[in-house]
Amino acid sequence: MGDDPSDSWQIVFHIAEKDHLSIFEAILDPFVDGISMDEDAGAEGRQVTGFCSIKPDPSELELRLLVGALAAGVAAPNIKIKKVARVDWVAQYQARTPPVTIGNFFIYPDHFDGDLPTDKMPIALDAGLAFGTGEHQTTEGCLRSLEGLVAGGFQVRNAIDVGCGSAILAIGICKLLPDTEILACDNDPSAVETALENVEKNKCSHAVRVFESDFYAASEIATASPFDLVVANILAGPLIAAAPDTAKQVSSAGHLILSGILNEQAAGVIAAHKTAGLEVIDHLEIDEWTTLVLRMK
Repeated sequence: MGDDPSDSWQIVFHIAEKDHLSIFEAILDPFVDGISMDEDAGAEGRQVTGFCSIKPDPSELELRLLVGALAAGVAAPNIKIKKVARVDWVAQYQARTPPVTIGNFFIYPDHFDGDLPTDKMPIALDAGLAFGTGEHQTTEGCLRSLEGLVAGGFQVRNAIDVGCGSAILAIGICKLLPDTEILACDNDPSAVETALENVEKNKCSHAVRVFESDFYAASEIATASPFDLVVANILAGPLIAAAPDTAKQVSSAGHLILSGILNEQAAGVIAAHKTAGLEVIDHLEIDEWTTLVLRMK
């Protein structure tokens, strides 16, 4: 018998460390509609579940995981592909994606039907295939650093969110600083599509322009640069490589928020940006992840 068209699938495996999730998110991107990770580790590690509306090809999936794991220097996980009824898929995904409160932000998924807190700034978010749900420590670090700058009286004429993913940071800037002109870019077309939807959903289209760009390559960036605020929640390697170009995007009185950095990688990221003419003014660690705030020297 063939598969019921109402069936869905789960890709299930375990990882030893939380930070390994970011490695496998990009690998799973072509296969899944959403990803969740259990916070509590069991005997096999933390369970990662990818939710799929189309049955994934096991051979292609295993090959991609093996190549990606080897490139990152971690062990390739053993995967299981499970068929589940679509109603179960929806219920499980919703149960694994609750609202998140970070500082003065209340970040909630599309399926949330409770009351919004009146003392928080709401951000409605569908992560889709893009990174950035508010649950990850790097996103939290960026939002808390952003709130800290604003609380200190930092004025922002224009801003850019590089590698914007779901656009959660661009939306956060808009909520805190509604008069700021904001660019949000990503090199992944699916992320750009998700970001556009989230920006519109949060009524930020008047302030946030979303487009595809590999770092600062797009003409829209050259026209608007330099920026009073540059935010990049990516990974340490790309951040280090782009440091000289990033420094050129920051205005003389501007600030830079960087994350996607493991604690042990922070020194390398700091050194690269120091060489490029920036200095660290704040250093925030949440679990094994670091967020840095820098300004021009």
